[in-house]
Amino acid sequence: MSNASVIFYAIQSDFFSIAYKLIEKMYMQRERILFLCDNDDEVNFYNSKLWTSVQLSFIPSGNRTTISPEDAIFCFVWFATKITFLNNPTCILHNGLDISNNPEITNFSKIVDVFSKDTMNSAKRRSQKYKDSGFTDQKLWVQDGISWKQEYFV
Repeated sequence: MSNASVIFYAIQSDFFSIAYKLIEKMYMQRERILFLCDNDDEVNFYNSKLWTSVQLSFIPSGNRTTISPEDAIFCFVWFATKITFLNNPTCILHNGLDISNNPEITNFSKIVDVFSKDTMNSAKRRSQKYKDSGFTDQKLWVQDGISWKQEYFV
């Protein structure tokens, strides 16, 4: 896939707050998001918190227990534990999950990989695997207090 990109965010704060800021930004750019979670409890938690955590009044979202597969297309954010295409997502957002070996990632134009700064080596390995899958446009943003700086995997 041409122009396939990965944006890495190395965070020192709570994933929850960073994820929702990213969702707002992507929603404003009209990107459809697949929000990958480790388990169903996370799916339910993040989906339920989206309503109260974003500045925008409403971002259409859902998961397999809240929305029928036929209506998923109306959701800009779909919460799931597996890669699925029910809402025609262009982007995957996740919390440091290693999805880099999954051949289905090539169906996406962007991956947003948010991870804790103390797992930088693991993110670096994912970066190389993403490159091997055609995601050659990569950026790394590192949280430094309340600001961000662009860095590079070394």
